[in-house]
Amino acid sequence: MPGQNQNGYMFDVIASSFFQKKSCRLPGIGNLELAYTPAQYDYGSRLIKAPKETVLFIASSPYDNHFNEFSAISQLIKEELDKKGTVQITGLGAFSKDSSGSIQFEALPVNEDFLQPVIAEKVVHKDAEHAILVGDKETTNVVMNEYYSEETANTESKWWIWALILGAIGLAAVVIYISSNGTNAFASKSLF
Repeated sequence: MPGQNQNGYMFDVIASSFFQKKSCRLPGIGNLELAYTPAQYDYGSRLIKAPKETVLFIASSPYDNHFNEFSAISQLIKEELDKKGTVQITGLGAFSKDSSGSIQFEALPVNEDFLQPVIAEKVVHKDAEHAILVGDKETTNVVMNEYYSEETANTESKWWIWALILGAIGLAAVVIYISSNGTNAFASKSLF
């Protein structure tokens, strides 16, 4: 490209390696790392928000000169920062020095068009069979519907037994009262 110096192409190696390995250690400068935020469901607005990836810069000591494949490029970045005050890494962001001389990194923002939320509404098909988890046992919705409908049917069909038992107890109480007091005692006492 016209207007871009040889160092610019060398700096592009950083971006290429970073996007492959999700991190890049620049001796004497710091580490570039990719931070991933997963997609999130917003219950209130019924949207799934897009996952986000951001580039984090963790500055290291200027005396941290461990050798790696980027040692020479790191030295060139430091020289360019001293000359120009800023170094652009294509597709990643820019290094700069603040007033105290410490190196800062500003990542390029991601195009918001790529991060649009998606509408997510729950769809329930009442007739479709699907797996559900009940306690620690996996079953289906059809099996559970049958289980609860049988339980309800069994409960509803037994009410008459209780009515017969209560009627028998009442009838027994009347028979005991009449047998101990006689029929005249029952007829002669006023109930009101």
